[in-house]
Amino acid sequence: MPTDFTLREVSLPSCSLGQVELELHWLSVDPYMRTRMQPEGYGYLAKWQPGAPLSAWGLGRIIRSRGRWREGDWVVGHLPVADRTILTTPEPADLLPFCLPACTPAPERWLHERGMTGFTAWLGMRHYGRPRPGETVLVSAATGAVGSLAVQLAQRAGARVIAGAGSATKRAWLREALGVSATLDDRDAEGFAAQLAKAAPEGLDLDFENLGGAIFAAAIDCLRPGGRVMLCGMISQYNDSDPRRAPPNLVRLQRLGAKLMPFVVPGHEAEHWARFQAEMAEFEGLAPLDVIDGLAAWPRALCGLFTGKGIGKRVVRLR
Repeated sequence: MPTDFTLREVSLPSCSLGQVELELHWLSVDPYMRTRMQPEGYGYLAKWQPGAPLSAWGLGRIIRSRGRWREGDWVVGHLPVADRTILTTPEPADLLPFCLPACTPAPERWLHERGMTGFTAWLGMRHYGRPRPGETVLVSAATGAVGSLAVQLAQRAGARVIAGAGSATKRAWLREALGVSATLDDRDAEGFAAQLAKAAPEGLDLDFENLGGAIFAAAIDCLRPGGRVMLCGMISQYNDSDPRRAPPNLVRLQRLGAKLMPFVVPGHEAEHWARFQAEMAEFEGLAPLDVIDGLAAWPRALCGLFTGKGIGKRVVRLR
């Protein structure tokens, strides 16, 4: 609930040698943040403790520098959920956070297609999933930040894409803006399997899984022998008492000789970030931002991810 969060005013320390003062302009909200509140599991990122400051992928402008970065330039990376912050300039060999020149056009692209949501979609679809021409691919939660980019990366590879979304407006956007082959109501847990069987009568080659629950189970039942599952997330379960619950038919993957690939972004940056940036620099698809204004609205923006009302990457604009 938004009321579970508190906005506090604190004093910033002075900017020391090797540091910069940032004025935050944009902050991200992402479903994985809910897993940082879980008492167990999801150990790839530090837990958020009650009363502790939060962090998010963000974009800030340098207003004072005592380091190697210049005033006026942009900083992109995991930053405090705050109006301003003091940041120690990383070593030149470090990938994140990184600096963009002040003249960079549309730096907010690094919040989405050139940032962590783009990297997530790229890893799951381009690096691990590798759809081939003529294959049938299912993407659940396909109007979300990662899902909408995963759809387009699969299409660029020549795959036939079936996309799930929870409202008629979203499904219309997938058909009209992205040109997917078929859309399914992925909020219809009871009827989803029948929808999928009709849309993919010969089965699925690849499931890019974002939702979990009944949608994940239906995708497994529809998978062809030798198919692949890229397990990106299970957002429908993140508020459950057992958020990591596996679908009851998971053993079917073994019988099919199918590949299950759970993946997270941390640990991939050193080897794959440069290639991802090179490829996404040429990306000409759609990457809409779902903008909420004001730092005080950040909790509402985060909680709203789980009601599924927006299209694209939800971000909070501070100024």
